[in-house]
Amino acid sequence: MDLENKTNAQKRLIGAVLALTGAILWGIQGPVSQFLFQDNHLSPEWLMGIKMGISGILILLFTKFYKKESISQLWKKPKNVFVFIAYAIFGLAAVQYLYLVTVNLSNAGTATILQSLGTVLIVIFTAIFYHKLPNRYEFVAVVVALVGTWLLVTKGNLTQLAISTPALTCGLLLALAGCIQTMLPVNLLKHFSSVVVVGWAMLVGGILFTIVHPFWVEMPKMTLGTVLGVAFIVFFGTMMSFLCFISSLKFISPTVAGMLDTFEPLSATVGAIIFLNTSFNGYEVVGGLLVLSTVFILALGNKKTE
Repeated sequence: MDLENKTNAQKRLIGAVLALTGAILWGIQGPVSQFLFQDNHLSPEWLMGIKMGISGILILLFTKFYKKESISQLWKKPKNVFVFIAYAIFGLAAVQYLYLVTVNLSNAGTATILQSLGTVLIVIFTAIFYHKLPNRYEFVAVVVALVGTWLLVTKGNLTQLAISTPALTCGLLLALAGCIQTMLPVNLLKHFSSVVVVGWAMLVGGILFTIVHPFWVEMPKMTLGTVLGVAFIVFFGTMMSFLCFISSLKFISPTVAGMLDTFEPLSATVGAIIFLNTSFNGYEVVGGLLVLSTVFILALGNKKTE
């Protein structure tokens, strides 16, 4: 019995480390993107084609040759293709793109915190479309998120926005896309492997943005910093962060993984402060913490329900 408990504890530790690693890698992607936009004048559209296309190819190769799974089944069932395309464009690709645009218009910390609002939108949409009223934990989470967002975007001057309207609009659309990314593929994931779905979605997004802005047109100046920054975003910020997070779900529950996911905005904010000299006042810090606390509030509510 002691051996079994020890084994379970080791599995939970492995899962926690994987989820934490994935969250931190995604979070660090924010300051790296901010650096590329500010100092190297990269276009978000150019970066999207590169990062999603290469990540999609690598994830599919990983699935086929390492996990030994079929990667073609998704396209053999036409009734699933429409939902998949909607997920790929309005979910995954939209999240990746709007995140980069919001970083470009504000900063990495603000963009990642606004992305966290997607969890609250799921509660709201569930109430609207499934006629399921939020429980007290969900209601508190929605109120706390709204207060936190207001403090974040006003910096304490409650009658005036402290970030640009385009930045706030893109941040809210980012949260909406995150909600779609979570809710839309639920039925797909009952029939297909998550790595297959996301691998193809990455590739579809990469092709789409390569059409919008071909990577060979108006290429940025390839300094060492540019090459290293883009390579980090492709291999670690996109591909490895996803694989780590998905792999963690073998060892820990989605609730625990979601709570550890709050290290995304934390690592993004710390990275922006240390490496890019981004400043946050007390109101922004409190607002960000309130938004992040909604994950723990919802997780507590789920635990009580279980």
